[in-house]
Amino acid sequence: MGETFSESSQRRVARIPVYPGEPDLNELAHRAAANIEFVDTYSRALPMADLVVVAEQPLYRTAQRSFDMSAIEQCLDAVARYRPRATVVLEAPTPVGYARSAGLRHRIHVIPAPLLMRQGCIAGDRSQPQRILVGDVSETGLSYAFIAVRSCRDPGTPYLLVHSSEAEAIHAFERKRSLRGHSESHDEVTDFCQRHRLNENQVLKGLQTLDYVSESIHGELHA
Repeated sequence: MGETFSESSQRRVARIPVYPGEPDLNELAHRAAANIEFVDTYSRALPMADLVVVAEQPLYRTAQRSFDMSAIEQCLDAVARYRPRATVVLEAPTPVGYARSAGLRHRIHVIPAPLLMRQGCIAGDRSQPQRILVGDVSETGLSYAFIAVRSCRDPGTPYLLVHSSEAEAIHAFERKRSLRGHSESHDEVTDFCQRHRLNENQVLKGLQTLDYVSESIHGELHA
């Protein structure tokens, strides 16, 4: 009673668990408290939404060598039920072809825009990406790219629009490179694209943007 929105938001943010490994995330949450409203049900959050960003990180099941997509599927089910007109952006890593098949299955528009975020550096990686990758070449994809760039600290952050499965493939190679410490060879990228029927030029362009293709390959590509 009589409490302003800002005060109410501050009280809600104060109840957010403090994550010692993510100090920037806590600082960001408290700084943006006046613009954040927390809800605990899809039925309250989705009916008026035009854009739904899903940042849930799927667990990787080592034994099955696959991602557990159940949490993301739950979000997509809710969007299909409460706001099927909304565009869903997946910032989480997804298997190649997932966004396209999920969109058809749920009858909603799903765009992969995966971000490479490291544990303990999520807030920093989210606000200072090397570039924005969007798996949609339509006006909708371009509109989201503009929104994403505006959320970055650097207003000149570059963006790249490719098809959905190509975006997922580029991110998969990025993740492998960050874990293994070395880039993929041209033959590996070509073979992967052929097996998954991907646009090889789009994938190579996405990898070259971040210098993830071996230097010896750059000469071949520009010869």
